[in-house]
Amino acid sequence: MTSIALPSSVILRLATIKDVPRISAVATAGFFYSPAFEWERRYHTQYPGDTIKSFAKRFADIIRDPEHILGVVEDSYQPDENSKTGATIVSNPGEKAFQAGDPVIVGFAAWKLPPGSKYIGQFMDHEDLASDNRRVFGGGLDRDKYMPGSPVYEAVSAQEEKSDVLFFRSDGGYADILNRHFQGRMVIELVAIHPAYWRRGHAKSLLSWGIAVAESEEVKTGVVANTRGLGLYLSMGFKEVLRFSIQDEDEPPNVLSGVLLKYPD
Repeated sequence: MTSIALPSSVILRLATIKDVPRISAVATAGFFYSPAFEWERRYHTQYPGDTIKSFAKRFADIIRDPEHILGVVEDSYQPDENSKTGATIVSNPGEKAFQAGDPVIVGFAAWKLPPGSKYIGQFMDHEDLASDNRRVFGGGLDRDKYMPGSPVYEAVSAQEEKSDVLFFRSDGGYADILNRHFQGRMVIELVAIHPAYWRRGHAKSLLSWGIAVAESEEVKTGVVANTRGLGLYLSMGFKEVLRFSIQDEDEPPNVLSGVLLKYPD
């Protein structure tokens, strides 16, 4: 794996396939508070195992994708950590048992590299790639997920709020927005910290490391954030570019909002 200088005050490293069970549990605990989780996984309480399995497949795919980076941050394990999240955390096959104070993954961030990046393929788990017995992650049955009708996307420019209003009726419209604003940038796709370890600077450490990776090959960074995390990005120098909402066809409609930001602008 490629080595990039890491902050000395925290334990940051690249994720491996062996980390997937723990990462999926952290994702469930942390994403539970995101509007996207509430929108997509409305039946999580009934089918928590499907949530864990779905995240496990997603993060295994990211680790095995040469165009992605998945970084993790560690802290000292708290045995009562799952009492500090509203999510239902079930037994996760493959996750090791931890003792109080053990170093354990408490957060992560995933980035998509821009086309032509010199780092493509350099951050992968090469031990996993070379294995003749690679673990398979099935992804669960998706029973925790809500399947709405075709969503409607509305994008409003932060600079021209009254004149630049776009409506879309497919995922392609949302992809067009990202391509238009994030072309050539390294994109932060996912960030989550287990609630038991919030307010310790872990998210900022991960994001700072990602920005350093982007700057090392002279590319800029972009992110789609929910309003809950907006303050962190603004405090780090990100600039708001676009606000959007996703509305399904239910009556009354369910609405999910987000913000596109760039660093530097």
